[in-house]
Amino acid sequence: MTTEEECLTALQRAADQLGESPTKAQYEELGMTPSASTILRVVGGWNAAKREVNLETEPSSGTRTAPKPEGLELPDDMEWDELSQDQRWHYKHAEWNTERSLRRRESHRAWANKLQRRRGGCTRCDETNPVCLDFHHVDEEEKEMAVGKMIAFGYAKERIEDEIEKCIVLCANCHRKEHYDESTF
Repeated sequence: MTTEEECLTALQRAADQLGESPTKAQYEELGMTPSASTILRVVGGWNAAKREVNLETEPSSGTRTAPKPEGLELPDDMEWDELSQDQRWHYKHAEWNTERSLRRRESHRAWANKLQRRRGGCTRCDETNPVCLDFHHVDEEEKEMAVGKMIAFGYAKERIEDEIEKCIVLCANCHRKEHYDESTF
């Protein structure tokens, strides 16, 4: 989750880079993160954020939606002017956002693998290779979601860690044995 301090620091960096108090459009053209829409949401408005870092503010006027960039493709059922600012940012930065998501997912997987190894590997056999290890929910009633799915869906580490606390580590073979139901064969 992006903090107000991160938003204000990015806005100040943009002003330093431009040599003036940036408009939202100027900020977005720089391709900085967090996005202008995140700053709006976290700080409570563009001018509110500018006031926090002592930048000159401008009264809002005219349309708040810049024209759709040349060559940008949208799904057939979507209109640029009807998208939220977050959605427009996503479509304009889809490639970057995809790369960021993949890096985050990879980082979370590596972190989860370290947690599995720290627990000593499989609790039923001597397997310690992380490619063979799974998090197994001891009580299915408490299970929110599989840890691997939470990582794939981009959940925060804190939320994933809460889910891991409900689990033991099993290797793939022991995990299969745990869920094996002889009545299905």
